[in-house]
Amino acid sequence: MKQLFLFSMMTAMVLVSVSCNTQVKEERLERIDSLGIHLNYVQEAANEIDSMTLINRVQDIDRTSSWIYDNITDTLDRVPGLILGDYMRTKKYLGQSLERYNQVNNELRYSRKQLDNLRKDVKGSFYSEEEFNGYFNTESSSIANLVSATDELKDKFEMSDSRYRELKPKMTAVVDSIKSIIYADEPIAP
Repeated sequence: MKQLFLFSMMTAMVLVSVSCNTQVKEERLERIDSLGIHLNYVQEAANEIDSMTLINRVQDIDRTSSWIYDNITDTLDRVPGLILGDYMRTKKYLGQSLERYNQVNNELRYSRKQLDNLRKDVKGSFYSEEEFNGYFNTESSSIANLVSATDELKDKFEMSDSRYRELKPKMTAVVDSIKSIIYADEPIAP
């Protein structure tokens, strides 16, 4: 009878332990999934930015500035010179946006992999509460930094894209003006 009682108590303890362990796992997985929501935001924001547009605009600015440097041997007038300077600075901002875009995408892939590994480890019950909290807090901090970098990317892209769209027609007019002088039939008197 004592053996049956001891066996029953041990079985009950095992069942309670397994039940608590399952509940802890589920809570930890929910916390991990909450971080996944932030990664989804980052993914959506990155998808809204067309990296090829950034690349094409940087190349367009390079072509235009190269043409100007190859064809102008004198100083530009004040207004065309300011437009060219602003246009070249826009290339810098577009380049920074492209660099940040690549960083965000690389970090996004890495963070997804880290969360997947943490999820697998939690399912396999590899961590104590303290270890889990340490890993979770590290990932949480990393993802918060990633969200911040994504917001910075969106702002920088919107600013540089609007600058490009504003300056492109002005720069085209400057180039057309220079071409009309270069390709004119008669020399233009100063």
